[in-house]
Amino acid sequence: MLCLTVVYCHMLLTAPLVPVPRTPAVNAPVNATSVQSTALNIHYGGHESAISQKPADDTALSPSSLPPTNAWFDIWQRSFTDTMDFTVKQLDGLFESDDNSYGQGQKQARAEGRVQLAWEPRSGMLSDTDLRFRVRVRLPALQERVDLLLSDNEDENQDNTVRAARNVNANDRDRTTIALRFRPEQDSHYSYRIGAGRRDQLYAKTRYRDALAFSNQWAMLYDAELYYYTRDRLGAEAGVAFQYEINKKHLVRQNNRFYFRDDTNDWLWRHEVHHLFSVDQHNAIIPHFLVEGLSQPNYRVEEVYTGFRWRNNTLRDWLFFEVEPFVLWLRNEDFKTSYGVALRVEAYYGKDT
Repeated sequence: MLCLTVVYCHMLLTAPLVPVPRTPAVNAPVNATSVQSTALNIHYGGHESAISQKPADDTALSPSSLPPTNAWFDIWQRSFTDTMDFTVKQLDGLFESDDNSYGQGQKQARAEGRVQLAWEPRSGMLSDTDLRFRVRVRLPALQERVDLLLSDNEDENQDNTVRAARNVNANDRDRTTIALRFRPEQDSHYSYRIGAGRRDQLYAKTRYRDALAFSNQWAMLYDAELYYYTRDRLGAEAGVAFQYEINKKHLVRQNNRFYFRDDTNDWLWRHEVHHLFSVDQHNAIIPHFLVEGLSQPNYRVEEVYTGFRWRNNTLRDWLFFEVEPFVLWLRNEDFKTSYGVALRVEAYYGKDT
């Protein structure tokens, strides 16, 4: 039945529709590898390489290399992008003075982000589904220093872990979050946020993020955060990742991250290893391993996770399919081996104007 469903969905996606008037094609990620580097956060802090990358919520979108078409999913993506851009321009207009309206070549307000739908069945739990989304709104009227961010999860560094693995954290990070982010300068390493999230709490956060290249192959990426929630009180995060680029097709990264929680007075720690293998322009394979635990009542393991992810964007540059067999061991399940597979569909939208 599953095989028949997959075949039917593929036929439905590839079936053309009658041409209709449309707006110009939206911009999209270049290929599976480049987006993998951003969307999967296999690199620390959302960097594609050691030097010239943007954070995960600064996903860079580049022009699509595929010819414009009128398949239903192309029409949906263009319509969704245009709707988001129209809404954002109305918001940006509230801060735009009459004598400083958009001029020739000036950047316009826009929204960009992604939507992901996943089915993640595993041993004894066949109905696990997950919806992920991330939206970033750029406001040129505020000199590109203030962004509006909307996400289903405040933890950008564990954005694509299966839902069962995220829930073991038990720190209520998996909640819809909306925030305004301010940067002193567009390329500043510092950023500040105010917003609401995590069980409808108000919060304020400050972050520092940077990268250091030791050579053409070795690099270190690091960041630190300090935040305060109205009920959970003070919290902090710190992380460092080491990246080794074997060649243009192979990249290995080892991530280490620590979260301090004032309400429980303990630390949540996580260590990960990822290996990105770019098969070709439209396919990437990412085996990865994760271990996570708490400092109280003692420094002990709470979760072990390993997966093997295949990511493909053959149909469109902005449309991705993922298949990830995984094995999960959880302390609250007495570390019984749980086998599963994650099936995901992910769509990017946004214009890089």
